Formats: sequence, structure tokens, C-alpha cells
Amino acid sequence: MSTEVVRGVGGAALACYEEESREGVRWADDLRLVEAASPVDAADRIVVELSGWGATTQAVLGAHLVERGAGVRREFDTFTHGLQGFSPPLAPTLLPSNLAVRPAEAVDPAELRETYAAAYPVGHPDHHDMSKFEDLLALMAGTLMGPLLPTSAVLIDTDRGVGVAAVLAHDCPGIPPEEGPWISEVFRDPAPAYRGIGSLLLRHVLEASAEAGIPALGLAVTAGNPAARVYADIGFVRTARWVDLVLP
Repeated sequence: MSTEVVRGVGGAALACYEEESREGVRWADDLRLVEAASPVDAADRIVVELSGWGATTQAVLGAHLVERGAGVRREFDTFTHGLQGFSPPLAPTLLPSNLAVRPAEAVDPAELRETYAAAYPVGHPDHHDMSKFEDLLALMAGTLMGPLLPTSAVLIDTDRGVGVAAVLAHDCPGIPPEEGPWISEVFRDPAPAYRGIGSLLLRHVLEASAEAGIPALGLAVTAGNPAARVYADIGFVRTARWVDLVLP
């Protein structure tokens, strides 16, 4: 994936992005201002050069693009959890006796299909973006966000023989906190009997990742998702607000 540049009339660089395609739409991923560039000038050029594209950008530039007619598709925050000496010690995780941890790479995604759908019901902030079983298949195959880290885990209810929670982390390129190893999914069966197991499994993955020498794990949370409070309680720190846009 190559870095593309948006330039002003005089040729000066104003913004840069990574070009990709999402659902058949050309997409400017990680669209951001070049150092010292004016967001007003950049927004003016972006809506001309990338008309009809989708874009993911930080909220400051996104606000200028919305003023020029861009439509907001999703707002989300990114978080990071440092794992090597610059975060609070992680408390040992104790799981209920009927729940067993399995490496995600050893679990058939079909064992999680019903749980995945139930975790993102109609009305959930991520119902449209994270409820498709095809996406779960691609995430677990390592083709959507990069290969699964060995610390990715699934909780199996041994009494029922089904997967009831999962935390999927990927070996993504880049340097934390904005890039690098990244968690794509944290979900659980919403039944009251499993309340709290998502955070327990996430703590387990954090501990295992720290032991494996992974420097940090990042994740993204859609605005309005109450899970953000859980991540903050565990030690994740917010890094930025982002927005997915459709440019006019």
C-alpha cells in the first residue's frame, strides 16, 4: 500500500493518505494533514481531488470536510495499552471453572457464529460494521487486518461446548500507539450468565501479550459504545477521535 499526497495549487503537499477500496468504493485511509499545512486549504483540495471517495481521518480535519458537504458514516476513538514497563501492573486473571481459554487460531469460526451475531444486535453502535460472519472469517484467517497474534483467545463454555467470547489481536505493521499490534474484536455472548467475561478475557490477552514481549495493543471504539468505559478501567488510554466520511 503506497502513500498518496494531496497537493495545493502551487504543488505544496497538504495531506497524505493510503488508498484502498471498501465495498467497491475508493477509500482514503488514514487521511491526515502534512505538518504545518492549513486544514482549510487541505479540505478545499480534498473535496476536489477525492470527490465521491470515502475517507478515514482525524476529527479536526473531518470537521472541515463536513463543512464542505462530507457525510459522516462513523465516529470512533482509538485507544492504546502499553505493555512493557510504562503501564500499571496487570492483575492476575481468574476465570470461572466452566470456561476454558483456547488459542483463537485453533478454533473453528463456526463455533463463534451465533455468539458473534448476538453480540451486535440491531441497535448496537456496531451492528452494521461488525456483525457480518464473513468479516469474522476474514479476521480469523488473517486476511482482513493481518495475521492473528498467538495471544488471541476464545473462551469455550465446556458445559455447552460452544465459544462464548473472543479477543482477536493482529500483527499489524507500524509503531504504537497509533499503529502496530491491534485488537480487531472483543465480544461475548450477551446472556447475563456471561456478564464480565469479555473484560476477563481481554485482561488474559493483555497479560499473555506482555509476557510475549508485545510492546502495546491498540483498538478502536465506535462513539456511543459503552465498552469504552471498560477499556479505560482496564488501562487503555484514548489517543484520538476519528471519523469515516463519504466525500461530496
